[in-house]
Amino acid sequence: MKLWTEPVVEWRSGTDSVAHHARLLTTGELLATWAPAPFEETATDCVRIGEQYWVWQPGIGGISFFEDRPQLTAFPSAQVDPEWFEYLVTRSWLPAIYQIWGRQVLHASAVARSADGSAVAFAGPSHAGKSTMAYGLGRRSGWGLVSDDTLAFSSATVTGTVAINLHRLPNDARLRPASAEYFGGTAPPAEPYDWLTRPPRLTAIYFLDGDPHLACPARVTTLKAGESYALLLEQAHAVTLKLAKHNRQLMQDYLELAATIPVFRLTYRRSFEAIEEVFDMLEDHLRATETQGPPIEIVSIPA
Repeated sequence: MKLWTEPVVEWRSGTDSVAHHARLLTTGELLATWAPAPFEETATDCVRIGEQYWVWQPGIGGISFFEDRPQLTAFPSAQVDPEWFEYLVTRSWLPAIYQIWGRQVLHASAVARSADGSAVAFAGPSHAGKSTMAYGLGRRSGWGLVSDDTLAFSSATVTGTVAINLHRLPNDARLRPASAEYFGGTAPPAEPYDWLTRPPRLTAIYFLDGDPHLACPARVTTLKAGESYALLLEQAHAVTLKLAKHNRQLMQDYLELAATIPVFRLTYRRSFEAIEEVFDMLEDHLRATETQGPPIEIVSIPA
């Protein structure tokens, strides 16, 4: 598959956001309404008119795109800060509309080894520790930060073999205050992975389960494909599940992701006192997995 780095964006200005939103709801098919993200105040409507899709937030602006090409047109309201609007598009809207372009986006953070491009993803719901895990491991020698909170992928079958391809979805590391304070005083920041050298290759996914009372710093268990499929599907970004064609593709891609990539449950002690031991264990576990295959037994570090 041809490497696809990121969509092309054409910026427009001077749009009457409220009036345009009203026209969209009058003439278009309302596909979904997204609740406000933590940094938003207003819900967002997703509308289709013919072959054109619109994502619009009244008073803020929106974007339009077609499903046959990774391009979009952005219409920020004149009253909105352009940098904030770009952040809204990147963090809140793009992860969902990638589905329309045949790329899925998993709610996950990821890192990759600089030497060979092998990537590791950390998945889970909000507050699971995805950004902390990826940022912390990405600070270590030989690692680079691939993504924070959103990991774009697609599946392809070549000569009978399923391949999982990763696609760049621009985002910056966003740590919660406690993590930012901890990492700010202990080591240099995580460097971004160099996609131009080689596309990262996903080799493992860890589904996070933080437990502040865990006796040992961390333990890893192997998940069966059926269990990992259900867990990962819960973390899928999508415009809506009402679009039958795109919904079928989403289900198929996540099924192939779960069947192709080893998925583990990482239960870890949620404490900065233990976090470096967790990173040590992760590196040891990855080395063991590469040489021996996914382990069946529980792997843990004694307290």
